[in-house]
Amino acid sequence: MCHVCAQHGRGQTWYLNFENYLFKKVFPTPEEQEAVKKKMIATFAESEWRYGDRAYIRNPDYLRSRTAGGLAAQVVTYEESMKILELAAEAVKREDSIIAVGHCPCVQVYRGERRYCCVGFGMPVSLSMEVGYGRLPREGLTEFGGAEWRDLRQQIRKGAKVPLTLADAKELFREWEKKGLWHLAVGRGRLPLVEAICNCERRYCSYWRNRFQSGVPDFCIKGHYIARIKPEACSSCGDCVPMCQFNAIHNSVLASTTAVDATQCFGCGLCRAACRYDAIEMVPREQIPVARNLW
Repeated sequence: MCHVCAQHGRGQTWYLNFENYLFKKVFPTPEEQEAVKKKMIATFAESEWRYGDRAYIRNPDYLRSRTAGGLAAQVVTYEESMKILELAAEAVKREDSIIAVGHCPCVQVYRGERRYCCVGFGMPVSLSMEVGYGRLPREGLTEFGGAEWRDLRQQIRKGAKVPLTLADAKELFREWEKKGLWHLAVGRGRLPLVEAICNCERRYCSYWRNRFQSGVPDFCIKGHYIARIKPEACSSCGDCVPMCQFNAIHNSVLASTTAVDATQCFGCGLCRAACRYDAIEMVPREQIPVARNLW
């Protein structure tokens, strides 16, 4: 069990504990809720420009203060992402919350464009409106002048910030998986509240950079699963190698073998998605002695 689970999972994996999706369960008093709402608004208001501020994204002391204050991101598999979306959808039924697709600040900084590939949840609808996600589908969207949801469904893939149904979210994740975007379960500074799944790649991901370039591991924690190759099914075609963005897969042309370095694998599962021969399986990290305590 990783340290985030030990501290915030209540005996379970932290992002699979349903109580961690309920805003009012995590913050039960009106005073706590109001304080968190103000903090959320301030965070969103600052993130646009601060992602491009070197003192903000490359300052280890500042980054460590963020993780100490309740921020964590952990790599999850596609199957875990589906479970997370289902828990978030159930939370929407229980509380005044919303699931929405938003743009990735990392891509905006490093590529100069808005790419809508991050899914947010766990915040009240009123707060979601204040930070720009819009309203529930039946009410239309404020930024489109209250337009009907049925007229805006197709704009998800055109970059519109619209609320998502569970079915729509799952479809988007299938597309992102095929494109090679890994998935990160994120608590944005209010753990144990689970607030998002970020879908990104090494070239742009600030979470990856904050771990590997700034030396703050909790910004990109290894996942609970590790890829393992089934030798009898593997053809050593090499299709999985470019999909691994953590340098964990090695293909030997001379030996005609492919192997996963369990000590390097983050458990994203993108290699498995690329395999034509169903030769890669995801196994629990605790089953791999050399990697069970590597987070």
